[in-house]
Amino acid sequence: MKKEKITEPIIKKSTTSHSKKVVITPISDGESRIQTAILQERERIGMDLHDGIIQALYGIGLNLQNTRMHLGEDNHAIDERLNQATQALDAAICNIRAYILNLRPRQLQDENLLVGMRGLIREFQANTLVEVEQQGEEVEVASLPAINAMALFHIFQEALANIARHADATKVNVRVWRVDQRVMLRVSDDGVGFDSARVEQRIGHGLANMQTRAQNVGGGMEVISIRKQGTTILAWVPLN
Repeated sequence: MKKEKITEPIIKKSTTSHSKKVVITPISDGESRIQTAILQERERIGMDLHDGIIQALYGIGLNLQNTRMHLGEDNHAIDERLNQATQALDAAICNIRAYILNLRPRQLQDENLLVGMRGLIREFQANTLVEVEQQGEEVEVASLPAINAMALFHIFQEALANIARHADATKVNVRVWRVDQRVMLRVSDDGVGFDSARVEQRIGHGLANMQTRAQNVGGGMEVISIRKQGTTILAWVPLN
């Protein structure tokens, strides 16, 4: 039997009626990796919130303060500033909804992959009003192992969250199909796209997460993006 590497211990305190004991529980190498991943994800979320939503709300506040200083002057200019603040608030709300969509835990449970994806699409459309077209037959993924189906499911969830946060898209096309011993997932949007050579850190982290999920089950992922034309994500996992 393979032994896991033991790293730094967890110290737990237990109290009895007569004395206090310190119980030292070692952390396995697997638990250590999970804790590291959690800390990295918390750091990413903090950076995203600070650089995105918080900065946007701060800018809205400054705009409203400036508008208040000019009350009674040029009504047209005041209306313009208020419209800008309203639009910025709407964008911030959409951004927050996108984070909630991505952070809320999702599991397939006993659902077919395509059925689970339809649930994600319904919630995505409710939060973004973006049109989504889905193609795929449940029979083609019926024999997909649960762990591989879950990997594609979470890749799709991350892809939708990235579209909601960054793409400014009006339409998304989703296709799932089987090729030989692979199940393929393609997600395309008509959004703003990005330069893959100079991808922003927030987008890059999400793409890295998807790539890791695919590779962990023996699959892979490719990304094609053209500025002002959109982005296509192609992921695949083995059928067995």
